[in-house]
Amino acid sequence: MRELFNSIAERYDLTNRLISLGLDRLWRRRACEEVLKFIEKDDLKILDVACGTGDMTLCMRRRLEKREIRAEFHGLDCSEEMLRIARRKIPFAELRTGKAENMPYESESFDIVGVAFGLRNFSDRKKAINELYRVLKPGGKLVILEFSKNPSLLGRLAWFYTRTVVPLIGGIMTGNREAYEHLVNSIDAFPSPEELSKEFERRGFKLRSLFWLFPRIAFVMVLERH
Repeated sequence: MRELFNSIAERYDLTNRLISLGLDRLWRRRACEEVLKFIEKDDLKILDVACGTGDMTLCMRRRLEKREIRAEFHGLDCSEEMLRIARRKIPFAELRTGKAENMPYESESFDIVGVAFGLRNFSDRKKAINELYRVLKPGGKLVILEFSKNPSLLGRLAWFYTRTVVPLIGGIMTGNREAYEHLVNSIDAFPSPEELSKEFERRGFKLRSLFWLFPRIAFVMVLERH
């Protein structure tokens, strides 16, 4: 997985804009706004897991600045090339190389943890969920932004576009069609948001919010650590 993301890092952001028709920015903004509905304190400590090139961290910082809320930002990713780009975009964040299944942070360290389009790529989701629980403070919030298939008409149309057009555009833009075929296959194998929420609840999380984003290929989930 690390090699796959290293190979597409340089054109990753531009490719995301194209294949999502610019919606990826809206999806991140909605995810950040949703988790902040449940935050009532200042001086937050925030971790972006599978942070990639730093778009989710950048979005969160902008949302917090509008609310005049101070925060300390951290990011974790397995891809050195993704982090190289992230260091240019989000120099204010402390970035580290690592995996979600074994995070290099002390227990109960963060007020908010975010995972945007990374959960599908974890090699051991159960272990990663345990780690997400461990690094959050009691009462801390976890926001998940992810892809899944939706049975509605709009969802089926979005899935058709994803499995037919996305690998084509991704392959042309990055020279690595395999990476975007992996994207399609990982969505196809991923559980529904409802099934996923039960995995988190079994670990001790409480579901606070769950909804689909237009055009019903992505969803936002906010959970709270007991």
